Amino acid sequence: MDSGTEFQDAVYKYLNPLYNYALVLARQDAEDLLQESIARAWEAFHRFDRSQSFKPWIFTIMRNVQIDRLRRRRLQPSEEPLGYQKEAEPVVSLENPLCSIPLAPEDILLRRETVEQVREAIRHLPPLLREIVELRDIEGLSYREIATIVSRPVGTVMSRLYRGRNLLRTYLVEPRERPGEKGIGVRNDGL
Repeated sequence: MDSGTEFQDAVYKYLNPLYNYALVLARQDAEDLLQESIARAWEAFHRFDRSQSFKPWIFTIMRNVQIDRLRRRRLQPSEEPLGYQKEAEPVVSLENPLCSIPLAPEDILLRRETVEQVREAIRHLPPLLREIVELRDIEGLSYREIATIVSRPVGTVMSRLYRGRNLLRTYLVEPRERPGEKGIGVRNDGL
């Protein structure tokens, strides 16, 4: 198989997760981020170690592209404004284990509403926590893969995941109050 076909197949396989991760990182600019990331990944594909997993590799590229885009706009990555822009709807893949299709139409509707409630709660997490929760709980990456993507130690990933899940649980139990949304205690030391 030639490298062009191999790259195309790999991108197609992970297109929905890539788009969802782009939404986490860039919100309304998700499509531009996705396109720029795929172009940059294609340019670097000849250096990709085939013994490694493609998904964390391209997620790392996407994150680095977003950091570069923010730097060009003279913003720090963690200072991206939240809640000021309308967010695009995430793509939900039927291959995702969270979306197995039950038989009854009522169950389908309930499942869609539940998934959307979780997605909405994730959107309200602080950026540093939102990214980790998305990568682990939605994309299913390992702690080590996430640590590589976000350039942080595994312990930091685990800590942020723990705090993100606790805050997410609070949002889902009491969706109106959003306790801790301000002053959550997450260091702003960059991505």
